[in-house]
Amino acid sequence: MEPNMLDSLLDLEEQFYNEGFDLGAADGAKAGYTEGSVFAVEKGFEKFVELGRLYGKALVWAQRLADSKSPEASEQPLSQPVSADVLSLGPSICKEMPSLPSHSARLTRNLEILLELVDPASLDMRNTEEAVNDVDERLKGAAVKAKLIQRAMGESEEPLGTRSNAKDGQRPGDGTGSIEDISSLNVRH
Repeated sequence: MEPNMLDSLLDLEEQFYNEGFDLGAADGAKAGYTEGSVFAVEKGFEKFVELGRLYGKALVWAQRLADSKSPEASEQPLSQPVSADVLSLGPSICKEMPSLPSHSARLTRNLEILLELVDPASLDMRNTEEAVNDVDERLKGAAVKAKLIQRAMGESEEPLGTRSNAKDGQRPGDGTGSIEDISSLNVRH
């Protein structure tokens, strides 16, 4: 027998392994790019939905703050820049909401910062590392400001009617589990 014939049989397994590896790497690169693109669109959509939700809340809070300050403020147009004096946007639904319990310069400033952070006109829509980092930082800062404003206004983060485990007469806590949240404690007599 010829030694070359046996050598080719011994190398056959390695040849098939290399061929399969090369085909798998090419298919994986193609599938990875497709899956990565879909993942990027999903995550980008989630971030911008949250920014839009915070922007809507900020607009309603601004109107409620303006309504609680003065009745003339609600008739000023939206095109004016946001300032401490003018936070009015004029939606009629806000007039049906209760006015704010109290307003302060700190609340006004937090609301201005929130509106600046989530303003859709100022968001960079390019797909660059800097733009993505900017959106992430603005989203984090806006979430913090929204929580500060909610607590200052005495609002909870949960939509009304979603807290079903609260008993009649029990004052619900903020649900964060912090040491100040004593809503789950029973009163002993």
